[in-house]
Amino acid sequence: MKNWKKAIALVASAAALVSVAACGSASGSGSGDSGKKVVGFVAVGPEGGFRTANEKDIQAAFKAAGFDLRYSPTQNNDQQKQIQAFNKFVNDEVDAIILSSTEDKGWDESLKKAAEAEIPVFTVDRNVDVKDAEAKKAIVSHIGPSNEWAGEQAAEFINKSFPDGANGFILEGPAGLSVVKDRGTGWNNKVASNIKVLESQSANWSTDEAKTVTAGLLDNHKSENPQFVFAQNDEMGLGAAQAIEAAGLKGKVKVVTIDGTKNALQALVDGDLSFVIEYNPIFGKETAQAVKDYLDGKKVEKDIQIESKTFDAASAKEALDSGSRAY
Repeated sequence: MKNWKKAIALVASAAALVSVAACGSASGSGSGDSGKKVVGFVAVGPEGGFRTANEKDIQAAFKAAGFDLRYSPTQNNDQQKQIQAFNKFVNDEVDAIILSSTEDKGWDESLKKAAEAEIPVFTVDRNVDVKDAEAKKAIVSHIGPSNEWAGEQAAEFINKSFPDGANGFILEGPAGLSVVKDRGTGWNNKVASNIKVLESQSANWSTDEAKTVTAGLLDNHKSENPQFVFAQNDEMGLGAAQAIEAAGLKGKVKVVTIDGTKNALQALVDGDLSFVIEYNPIFGKETAQAVKDYLDGKKVEKDIQIESKTFDAASAKEALDSGSRAY
């Protein structure tokens, strides 16, 4: 009887050890329960039409490619929550990390941990500004459209629209973001010397905030005859257009925006906006392919640039009528 009980105890003990070992193996390898490669996605989360389309596309593309994508969005551009999510992915020993950062600085320590753990990192949409040499080793590739190009297109449109010069405003995104700086750099690279920016203010990507900010700018600078607004995203441009209409200036102040959402294209057709620069959010397939290629031991380009377009009213109507716009 004692021997029988002892045998059962030994079997139970062995089973427990096997179970513990299996759990340890699953968490340490980075592979999910299904054996799929696990990729951590440090995301921005809700932020407007571009962000929704972009993050949905990335999630769908990684699912289609057979990855186990772990989606971790932040809220209100909270970088600390992003850093916590990133570090957790490193501790979980995922196979790769996608980083869509809210801010370009502050990533050196986390990237160093990823490099030490030999976890490849792929930045998407926004670049990060990394000083530490070891941290830089973690970043395999950046995937996304060019923010500088988008800013350049805005400047060139205003140059052509006002060959004799004009005064206007720039509505920027939140301070500190690489996207804000890069779009501003692009604008500065191409804007003509007779185009004067009376004031630049942040409206934090928000339609409501942009409406309020623009109304104030128009009132404060009415004597200087403002003729354009360059809004660094569609939502702010739509808010600016509302303020311009409320001030009785529709058709007298041109509004240029970046992103290319359906709402902006429709506003362009309706005459509320003047020019829309696409910042193409659909690059999930390219991101998934880059991760797969790297994990398969293939070479991956350091900078994978996604092609974007520009729209006037005619091309916007054509794009909307085609029904092909995914965002």
